[in-house]
Amino acid sequence: MTRFSIGDFARGVGRRIALGAALLPFAGIPLHAQEASAPSWTRITYISGGTVYLEVGSKQGLTDRSPLDVVRGGTVIARLLVTAISSGRAACDVMPPPVELTVGDSVRFIAVIAAAAPAATAGVATTSATAARHANALRGRIGLRYLVVAPDGGGGLTQPAYDLRLDGQRLGGTGVGLTADVRAQRTQYTAAGAQPARLPVNATRVYQAALSWSALRSGVRVTAGRQLAGALSSVGLFDGVSFDVDRAHWGMGAFGGSQPDAQSFGPSGRIKEYGAYGQVHTRSAGSTAVALTLGGVGSYVGSAIDREYAFARLTTSGPLLSVYATQEIDFNRGWKRDAEHSATTPTSTFASVQFTPTRSVALFGGFDNRRSVRLYRDFVSPELAFDDAFREGTWAGLTLAAPRYARLSVDRRDSRGGTSGEANSTTVMGSVTGLTRLRLGVRARGTAFAGTRSSGQLLSGSIDMDPWGFLRLEANGGTRRTTAAGLGLADTRLTWWGVDADVGIGRSLYLLLSTYREQEAGHGSLQTYASISWRF
Repeated sequence: MTRFSIGDFARGVGRRIALGAALLPFAGIPLHAQEASAPSWTRITYISGGTVYLEVGSKQGLTDRSPLDVVRGGTVIARLLVTAISSGRAACDVMPPPVELTVGDSVRFIAVIAAAAPAATAGVATTSATAARHANALRGRIGLRYLVVAPDGGGGLTQPAYDLRLDGQRLGGTGVGLTADVRAQRTQYTAAGAQPARLPVNATRVYQAALSWSALRSGVRVTAGRQLAGALSSVGLFDGVSFDVDRAHWGMGAFGGSQPDAQSFGPSGRIKEYGAYGQVHTRSAGSTAVALTLGGVGSYVGSAIDREYAFARLTTSGPLLSVYATQEIDFNRGWKRDAEHSATTPTSTFASVQFTPTRSVALFGGFDNRRSVRLYRDFVSPELAFDDAFREGTWAGLTLAAPRYARLSVDRRDSRGGTSGEANSTTVMGSVTGLTRLRLGVRARGTAFAGTRSSGQLLSGSIDMDPWGFLRLEANGGTRRTTAAGLGLADTRLTWWGVDADVGIGRSLYLLLSTYREQEAGHGSLQTYASISWRF
């Protein structure tokens, strides 16, 4: 479940635009478009905003368009679509209607490109001629988007944009693969009143641009270019070369490169980064999968140490129990030892457990003691230091589900540290889907929070319909009330509403229209968004 955090309520339009732009080009793809002999299983390992991360990638048979099912207690509760992929890791969007997911949820998928990894490694043996044709083809999408933000009182911005995504494995029947994700936008600001106008801002960002080569029988893969680190999930994007070996019961790999520029996303050799990992795992379609990964990463600014750390990660994923636990330990040398006053620093402890005894009941809980990591750039520029050095908290909850239609969840979270200080929250969420021939869905959420700095409530809800399969309509809204706790700040109330419509034209063309209104303390804005995408 995406956890409530005091002072960090997601503003609807940002999440909606990000989801809509990435998601709509793939809406309406039926599951039977993937043909394979048996499903495989993985788990959700991280959730950030509207993006869900998995520890599987192209080596396990996923592509940029792969749909996946999130399963609890034998019931499919959500559908995911892969939007970014590396050899061993994938980022996904959640298809409407929105469902609250949690780290450790089981995910079921069917490999489109079974030959991207050895059959014994992938746990899937695909014989379909359709899958073979997909494996040899270069697939992708081209999208055009337009955003208008109109604040009360005049001014605002317009932002046309485009994106291009390409993905191909085993091109021409060889071991060569290609991945590209390029997005560009032009932001034009309009002045309000006597304010001076700002010049247009053009930005082009390359999120992935890599060539790969796979030795299909041995499980060896080499990738060069901008890519997502596979098993080294804390690394993220880097420009360089990676080497991976994935066998039936073990794997290993290493990488070397540099971090992209944090502002422009352009190539930058300022921060060099290197790492390696080893893994033992079990893979058997439909049963519990267990993996233990050990590794180390180092980053450097010239001859100075930016960060050196080791990590351990244990994951289990099955119909009954899912566990995700990770620990990072930083090693301190030189200036860093002087700043930390110790040779080692535990910088990240995270654990999430979900137990599903029946098809209708799921129990979940977790512990988060991740802290902000001291980096070399923080040392030389104190103004860039994080507001808080520690983040920690615990949570537990219960989900009750009726197959096909209704779902209710309750969770409690106690948090310490961060900009909110000590706080606790209780969230109740309910949803009903698939009602009547219009396929109506209703979702509601209520959260109450209280802390040393503020307290309040959040209420939100949505209603959607998908009567014919190619047209989906949704209306949503909510309110948040915050009472300051003796800080001399005024109480606040934020309200919002939105309407979305998306249309699938054939199997290649998709259109999204969205409008969103937000208001707080007498100030508000109306944001309108449209996009059209062609998938090939």
